Amino acid sequence: MSEQQHNWSRKSLDELAKYYTNHIHPEFLTDSTHINQPYPTATWLREHGYSGIRYTLREHHDRTFTEFVQKDVGEDCLQIDNGGSESPQRRFNIEHEATEAAVDAYFTRREDRELLAESTLASRRSRFRTWVKTYRRHHGTDAILAHADDIDNKAAERRRARDVLDDIADNLGSDQSRLTFVADVRPVYSWLTDEGYLAFNPLDGVESEYGWERPDADNQSLQATDVQQLLAAADTPAETLLVTALPGWGLRPSEVAQLHVSQFALGGDDPHIAFEERKNGPGTVALHYGVHTVSDRIGQLAAADDWQGYLFPSPTKTDTHVHSDTITNRFKRLADRADVSVDGQLATPRTARRFWYSMYSSAMVDIRAEMDNIADEQGAQSGTVVWEQYLSEADRRRRRRQAMAAKLTDAFGTGNGSLAGQNKNLIN
Repeated sequence: MSEQQHNWSRKSLDELAKYYTNHIHPEFLTDSTHINQPYPTATWLREHGYSGIRYTLREHHDRTFTEFVQKDVGEDCLQIDNGGSESPQRRFNIEHEATEAAVDAYFTRREDRELLAESTLASRRSRFRTWVKTYRRHHGTDAILAHADDIDNKAAERRRARDVLDDIADNLGSDQSRLTFVADVRPVYSWLTDEGYLAFNPLDGVESEYGWERPDADNQSLQATDVQQLLAAADTPAETLLVTALPGWGLRPSEVAQLHVSQFALGGDDPHIAFEERKNGPGTVALHYGVHTVSDRIGQLAAADDWQGYLFPSPTKTDTHVHSDTITNRFKRLADRADVSVDGQLATPRTARRFWYSMYSSAMVDIRAEMDNIADEQGAQSGTVVWEQYLSEADRRRRRRQAMAAKLTDAFGTGNGSLAGQNKNLIN
């Protein structure tokens, strides 16, 4: 059964609990690769066609998946079948129990709250398992917590960490892969330090000792002035929506092609697009700009009696949408007309999506600086602790939306349904 056929959003909390008990949990118990876990991970749910339940719980019932299983399903679905062994296999195969529990807590938190894309989580899990295995082989133990729980141990533990990194680096083929490995392992250590499990992060700044160099990345993006030129060149509601959806919302061409009126929530102070399935699972995309653009496009299309709800309908079939290649070609034609290029090449949807990510990255830098200031004023351990422990998910979402709206203002202005236009305080 596909995600569409489940109709998750139409089920009540009781109906979701009953479905989980009668269908998902029995299937999960038959999967021998997960016999040591009490409930499915986000990866397992996605691979088996159930990822939409996580999105529905979060958006419609204010529940993480873990909270749902613990509070709404019942204890019968929390029992672990470990195949008759006396002790369950550890998720990260860490022999030191306190370290295993702390590392598991890090990943569980990010899985439950979907703080990272699943591809990022999978990479980070794999590389941390490699780190622990190599650490144990070198030092005869994987008691990472015990070795870094006192600042007096810092010099010795940094030497142990470098021994491990030397071994792993020798087996990686490039400086880029070595830097990527450290970038995946260090955040786990950072979280353990912020949460008080460790007294220090033994990997802080360690790559600077190796002289590794990053290759020049071909990741140029549109600039704010480019977006302005594209908007000025757009002659139709469809072209304006195209510019709004690619650099303004950061969507992929395939997602733009398939946009349907049923996905949009345009009212209230949280306008967004809902996706039951994306590349990394279900989720929502906030509309910092373009509410009126969507309304105008819907108004234009609704005049046709045979309109089926797609914002980019196929010109040859009334019941379907254009292909993603059509979106790409239309954007390139508009970029050509607007004389917008990136690094000497005609702008593409990829450079438009990079613009969104560049703005989001800049917004998060501002947020982290704000959290660090709060931490200094309140005596908290770090801005990360303030962000994760003292702000609710609603507060975090609101701050992300505000910061992002401010970043997009240069390109999109404060009109046409932008959050910045609706609330001047967002950009002060």
